[in-house]
Amino acid sequence: MKIKALNNAVQVSDINLENDEDCLELGRVVASECVVFVDSSVSEKRLFELQCLWGQPSQPLIHKYVANGLLRGRHWREFQVHLAQIARAVDEISGQTGMTRVSFEKDKKGKATGIFTNGELDWHCDNQAMQDSQRVVGLMSLWATQGSQTSFLCTARAYQSLSALDKSIVDELQCVWAWDGGTMSKGLDSAQLNVVRYGMAPYDGIESNLVNVTASGVKGINFPSHSFSHFKGMSRDESLMYKKHLWSYLDKPEYKYHHDWKDGQILFMDQNITLHARPTNVSDGNKRTMCRMISYMDKLYPGHAPLNSVQINGKHYSHDDFISLVDSAKRGDYYNRKTSQRIYA
Repeated sequence: MKIKALNNAVQVSDINLENDEDCLELGRVVASECVVFVDSSVSEKRLFELQCLWGQPSQPLIHKYVANGLLRGRHWREFQVHLAQIARAVDEISGQTGMTRVSFEKDKKGKATGIFTNGELDWHCDNQAMQDSQRVVGLMSLWATQGSQTSFLCTARAYQSLSALDKSIVDELQCVWAWDGGTMSKGLDSAQLNVVRYGMAPYDGIESNLVNVTASGVKGINFPSHSFSHFKGMSRDESLMYKKHLWSYLDKPEYKYHHDWKDGQILFMDQNITLHARPTNVSDGNKRTMCRMISYMDKLYPGHAPLNSVQINGKHYSHDDFISLVDSAKRGDYYNRKTSQRIYA
């Protein structure tokens, strides 16, 4: 396996993605380098198998509970249907945890099969509000991807460049999250907004550390790009001011990698200290289709299994208890909306 340095990323070549030993070595590179380009592709089934060599498949907590029927009721129905549409798009391994298609195509009924619409997608990472062990996304281009671009920003080098004062501040800060209505992407329908909301900020008041670390020990910043309320212990105005100051350190060309896609390529990206964005609209974009697989790294790095609690107002909730909070809030929103519709009909 050969490794070539890119700008804030690396390219891996001379690798057999059908060989488990080669793929295990690749996983270690991904854990430490954060953004890794491989100019090759495999079947979607093999991408799933490959990342399962590194760790457990990953799926946003609420998505998993809904998909497994542990969250149900009329208030979850639209969300449940859209999750099923996304899962059905992956023909070979329909329903496999962690694997989805990224597409703008619509099904025969005209409903979206993907999470986002065509167009720009601002900086973000997967499941951003939830404090967790390192997760990695494998993004593979399938067809009609020519002319599209994805940008990546690993924050490790920027974190190391911070002044001693700033580093002491960010090391102690916690982010408090609140759903912002979906400002990350324009034009989402209600079903897509639900998928984004319950994958990004499923409950207002969730807390997570601003500084995070990869399974291999690389430290960086889980920058709160969207659905950010404030830093714990700061007012909202102070928080937004400091967030802007911090972004001035990160938003620099030397910390970014921009990838121009061709069909049949894979980019592996860390989700703990790395952001990504889609800066382009795609001509005839309804045909652009990618495959996305998310996994942990706990088989390569024992001790980095998924965390089993969520912090809100300084208290740690088990996943089951947290799910009860989310379910209660969702039910209240649903029936309040139904009541309002009847009153004003």
